Amino acid sequence: MGSRFKMNRMGFVNFWLYDEEIFTFEDGKLLLRGQNGSGKSITTQSFIPFILDGDRTPSRLDPFGSSDRKMEYYFLGEEGREESTGYLFLEFKKEDRDQYRTIGIGQRARKGAPMTFWGFVLTDGRRIGYDVNLYKEVGSARIPYSKQDLKKVLGPEVPFTDSPGEYKAMVNKYIFGFRRMEQYEQFIRLLVKVRAPKLSKEFKPTKVYDILNESLQTLTDEELRAMVDAMEKMDAIQNNLDHLKAAQKDAQNIQKEYTRYNQFMLGRKARAYMESGRRTEELKLELEKEESSQELLIQEEREKGRLKEEGEQRKSLVDVELDSLRETDLDQVTKRLMDNRDRKKKLEGERQRWQEKADSVRDSLVET
Repeated sequence: MGSRFKMNRMGFVNFWLYDEEIFTFEDGKLLLRGQNGSGKSITTQSFIPFILDGDRTPSRLDPFGSSDRKMEYYFLGEEGREESTGYLFLEFKKEDRDQYRTIGIGQRARKGAPMTFWGFVLTDGRRIGYDVNLYKEVGSARIPYSKQDLKKVLGPEVPFTDSPGEYKAMVNKYIFGFRRMEQYEQFIRLLVKVRAPKLSKEFKPTKVYDILNESLQTLTDEELRAMVDAMEKMDAIQNNLDHLKAAQKDAQNIQKEYTRYNQFMLGRKARAYMESGRRTEELKLELEKEESSQELLIQEEREKGRLKEEGEQRKSLVDVELDSLRETDLDQVTKRLMDNRDRKKKLEGERQRWQEKADSVRDSLVET
């Protein structure tokens, strides 16, 4: 939520007994002290509510409700000057930063003629007395600007009007921001009521009720319809919110049970996974054993093939000897016999070596 504007300074230029006077507020508050007749009431009544709406009805200028004194009096005085121009301004400041807006009213009173009115709102941050003045200096004299001169000094971008109604709308737009002018007017009526000088002596609940009842406009059914519709919508939203909360609670219960189910299934799958891993390791060991046994069988088969080949070689030798025995030449047979015996011994030696080697290989396979 944005910060509000608060009253920061108020000032007079050529108004009543003031040549130029500026009062500074403290946190939006101002205390005026003085003896009776020193001008406290005139000073405050000239601002609240006149500076807010530009209405110079005599009964509104006097907190006692009298119509005796008119706005012209504060310009022409009792001595009856022919004409006079003066200004009132009220400066506002944002609560939390140096952002300023100033509303002001200029008036010209002439004897025997209606008063002239103009109002303006400084929205660009310029401050009266610092960045711009409401008068021009001629020697040691300070002459208030006329309406045309001030309009030129302020520039064409500044909201400026000579209609009190338009001025009131500008003040509401740039300072207060009520959505409807009726609301702003109710606010002004309330200020007029609460500034009554005898209010503090009659400050009772019934008096407060009367003040509010007189200052606030009665709301019609059509005006209340928006509030009623909003309340009905709030009830509907609350019902929907209750239903959503109940649904959320049910969903949380379902989620809780589903989480427990997922945890249970995850445990089962984890145990199955671990059992599968253990079985896989066992099968790997069995496969390694089978591969070792297969390798032993292959080696044994190779050894048997070698022995078979040796047997066939011996058989061939025996057949050769048998054939030689059948020959008639004994010398030749004897020679061949001796050769075959030598060869037999040689083969037997080789066979013995191979047999030992085979036995060694078998022993090594058995130990493995």
